[in-house]
Amino acid sequence: MSTYKFYYINLDKSKVRRDFMENQFNNLNEPLTRFPAVYGKELPALFLKKAKSQFNILAHYPNLNDGEIGLTKTYFELFQLVAKQKEDYAIILEDDALINPSFLNDLENIFNESTTFDFIDISGRNGFIKLKENRFTSIFLTPSLQTTAQIIGKKAAQLLSKNLNSFYAPIDVLKQDVYKHKVRVLTTNKSYVRSNDAALGGTTLQKKGIPKIKKIFREIGRPFWQLITLLTYKAQRCFRNYLFYNS
Repeated sequence: MSTYKFYYINLDKSKVRRDFMENQFNNLNEPLTRFPAVYGKELPALFLKKAKSQFNILAHYPNLNDGEIGLTKTYFELFQLVAKQKEDYAIILEDDALINPSFLNDLENIFNESTTFDFIDISGRNGFIKLKENRFTSIFLTPSLQTTAQIIGKKAAQLLSKNLNSFYAPIDVLKQDVYKHKVRVLTTNKSYVRSNDAALGGTTLQKKGIPKIKKIFREIGRPFWQLITLLTYKAQRCFRNYLFYNS
């Protein structure tokens, strides 16, 4: 039987979210380990400047904010921790994740369809072009975008620690670049998690107080970015992900 450990990511200031997660797992009778999230606004100015200089506009729109950099750095640190843990898998949740109790019943079946070299998104969201489907999990050419909850095998964490170290996009976009990080991304066929964000005061990531005129110009530019990236970055990603999965 596979071994696993639950972690949840939580900012020190987010005590309401901490209580929500701790109470939820007390009710599930499952041990849960808190992992302190990196608060992007408190990162050194030089670090933020360097991280933002790595940004690739073709990979993500618009530019990364401090919160996205902080969350991505949090995952980089978590990968390093999981790579050294004794358990086979880590189940990593953000602090607004509401778990479907059926997840625990199906967990061993999910493990049976994966290896410790895999990353498993448990949101049940469809990606782009299904390459393979099993009873509990599927593989998509480009997996879906979300970070609410995932399972990471110990060997996968070792590869992610080695191959992901650039802030060219947020962590959910980095996950889609399978050919770069060289870890299979599986998606559960059933949704085992949903965000309870609205009940917990809204997002902690998005930058607030952006001038209205800036928002307008940003949205005007979005369709042009979508077209350009579709013909360039996303097309390349699909092709190279396909080569990875068929290698």
